[in-house]
Order: sequence, then C-alpha cells, then structure tokens
Amino acid sequence: MSFYIYSIIPMALMLSLTHCLGMCGGFVLAYNAKLSKKNPKIAFFYSFSYQISRVFAYICLGASGGYFGSFFKISVRAEAFLHFFLGLFLAFLGVALLMRGKILAFIENDKIYQKFLAKPLKYAFNKDSYASFLLLGFLNGLLPCGVVYTFLAMAIMSSSLIKGAIIMAIFGIFTMPLLLSFSFVLNLLNLKYKNAIFTLSAVCIIVFGIYNSYLGFILSR
Repeated sequence: MSFYIYSIIPMALMLSLTHCLGMCGGFVLAYNAKLSKKNPKIAFFYSFSYQISRVFAYICLGASGGYFGSFFKISVRAEAFLHFFLGLFLAFLGVALLMRGKILAFIENDKIYQKFLAKPLKYAFNKDSYASFLLLGFLNGLLPCGVVYTFLAMAIMSSSLIKGAIIMAIFGIFTMPLLLSFSFVLNLLNLKYKNAIFTLSAVCIIVFGIYNSYLGFILSR
C-alpha cells in the first residue's frame, strides 16, 4: 500500500499540472464565471464544495474498483492475471497520453459523456443553487478521463474496497490545490514546462504499467 501512495502523490501532482488543466480547466472557468457575482467568501465556499464533491465521486469509483479487484483474490494466479492485464492497460494509456491523438480520444470516449453525463451536467450548470454545484462537481469526477483511469486501475489492483477508496481520495485531494488556483497556475506555467511535466508523467505511467505486468507475469508462473 505504501508503494501505491508514494506513486500516487507525485503522479497526481504532475498530471494535474497538465492533463487536468485541459480536462477540467474549462469547467473551473465556467463555474468561476457563475460565481463572479457572489461574495468572495461564498464563492470560495461554493468552489471548494465543488472540488470536495468531485473527490467524493473519485472515492466512490475507487471503492467500487477495489471491491471488484477483491474478487480476483480467490487465487494467486487470478490476482496475477489482474495485475498483468491492468499493467498492459496502463502502459498503453501512457503511450496514448504521450501521443495525445486518436488513441487518447478513443480512451476518453465522448460517446460515454454524451449518453450518460451531458444532460445532467447541463441541468446542474443551468441552476444556481448550492446543490447544483455539488452535483456539478460529482459529475465532473465521473467524466471519461485517461488520468482517472490510471488511478482507478491502481485502486482495482489494491483488491480492497477501503484501499481503493483511499487511493482515489489521495489522487483527488492532490489535484484540488491546482484547480482551486487555476487561473494563477495557468499563467505561472509556460507551455514548454507543462509539456515536460506531461511527458514525465506519461513515462511514469508506462513504467508503472510495465512493472505491474512484470509482477503479474512472475506471480502467474
């Protein structure tokens, strides 16, 4: 578990500086525009609540993933296959993040968004209540996203409902500071620096995936 935590924190920070800016930045700008007319303290409370709700969605996904992974603990061989195939997926995902083309677009499938999330997101965004901001944050956490898939795979490999929830909670919490200070960070980082962090993050995911596939291969023998 400690290995997962040490892996999650730096990857969450690095990926939040790049992929999360592009994926969630538009949502942050949109709801910040809605909050611009509110009292600054109330606006921050709404924004913070939005992020907490997003993290809660991650926790639900992590708990579900960890619970699913627990079914593979019936035997060492089954767990080995789980690690092997999820490791391959992570390596593939890392390559997709590097290429940032059709492969990543396929993984972050827009059809899922259109079918299940577009209407409730539109409904939540058109409302101005506190509950609508909570709903908006929760739905944001369910958006198809390669980075979320990465940490969800870690949660599944933990083979534990509680550990899976903790893994996703750590991921979500370490993306919060960036998204709460989105405008400032966006201006602070130049494109060259962001691209370097993005590349390093993708390479870390590939290495982590290969490592887990190797562990799965060794355990299956």
